[in-house]
Amino acid sequence: MFRKLIFIIGLVLLVAISLQSKSKAETTLNLKVAIDESIGQYPGLQRAKAAVDEADWKTVESRSLFLPSLTGQVNYLTNKRYTLVDIQQGPDLVSIPQVVPTTIYTLSARWNIFDGFSSTYKWLAADQGQQAAQDDLEWQRFQLERQTILAFYKWLAAKQIYEVAQQNFSALQDHLKDIESSKNVGLATQYDVLRTQVQVSEAQSELINSEDNIRAASDKMAELLGKDHEDRQVTGQLPVLPAQLVEKIETVNLSQRKDLESLSKKEQAGEYLHSSLNKHYIPKISLFADYNYYNNKNDDYKDRNAYRESYLVGVSLTWNLFEGFGSLARSEQSKAQALQLSKTLEQARLKSKTDLSFWKRRFTYYSSLYKAKLIDIQRSTEAVRLAKAGRKAGTRTNTETLDAQSDLNRSKAAQIHAQMGAIEALVNLELATGEKIYNFEN
Repeated sequence: MFRKLIFIIGLVLLVAISLQSKSKAETTLNLKVAIDESIGQYPGLQRAKAAVDEADWKTVESRSLFLPSLTGQVNYLTNKRYTLVDIQQGPDLVSIPQVVPTTIYTLSARWNIFDGFSSTYKWLAADQGQQAAQDDLEWQRFQLERQTILAFYKWLAAKQIYEVAQQNFSALQDHLKDIESSKNVGLATQYDVLRTQVQVSEAQSELINSEDNIRAASDKMAELLGKDHEDRQVTGQLPVLPAQLVEKIETVNLSQRKDLESLSKKEQAGEYLHSSLNKHYIPKISLFADYNYYNNKNDDYKDRNAYRESYLVGVSLTWNLFEGFGSLARSEQSKAQALQLSKTLEQARLKSKTDLSFWKRRFTYYSSLYKAKLIDIQRSTEAVRLAKAGRKAGTRTNTETLDAQSDLNRSKAAQIHAQMGAIEALVNLELATGEKIYNFEN
């Protein structure tokens, strides 16, 4: 009986712990969950997927130009008045009605066999467009992952800076109370009180600004997650990035930049489309066949004995001699669009090299700054200890203790800013190269 009771109690505790863990998981947000949710819910990525589907169907549409078309049609006349044809028979003029079938079934087939390779170039353009859309999707996914990582750590950094600002504000308030008490017994002056009040006011403003930064970071994360707002609490730690991460990165491998690959394929698609539209002056040859099953004897569509058959088979040549320069205008438009894409690609390639150089320098700077601030925190911590000890011994003043504490809090905030600056520089460097340099998810 006792063992059974112990088993039941253990089972209840296990269920309670499981429910508590699940509840905690639902109220917190880590980096992996944020990335998975953004990929699954961000409207921009869903739009890129829809663009791929559109490009796939455009390819199907372009292939249809090589296949014959088959059209069926059924006509039934509910009322009619025949056209009359006048024929001279001797001295008399006889009017003969031109009989039109009341019911007619028509089956028409068309097959374009030559159009100056316009269809071929159109298919090549659609194929390049489909590949460009796929590259766009891959780039959007990569870019979204990097943006989510950056937004997540900005939110986490804003939260940590808020905690430092809160500590600084509380410490200054305590100092203000001590200085006011010391002034009452003649150990501090009105100058010390006023100076501390100014610092308290500044710390309060910084605390309010830190709260606003948390809200802004939360809103940005909600946007990337495809939500109106985000109520969960961010959890995790800011990674410490090795300074040697970017040492071997010298040039941008353009093949890794899917956005540049997409632009290149769009440019090629534009050139193919121009070649297709530029064939408007070439005659087009096609085969055709028409089959008619009709009743022109009576108005009964069910009378199968009254039906007759006819057919036509032949070759058609169509030559567009003049249409107000509409085809020429469309051809020149496609040429200008291809040139725009070419220059956009050239501009993007130049910018990628500039971005690589800039963000590499920024990463090196923030990495050095982070190490310096770690040393400053150690020094400031020791300075606070010495100031407090000196104050008890009567060799230090409240003002000196206050300054030491403020220096420590500023060093902590600066260390977080430097750490976040290095993360931002590395993410932008990854976007410039199109490669994952550091695995943030581990």
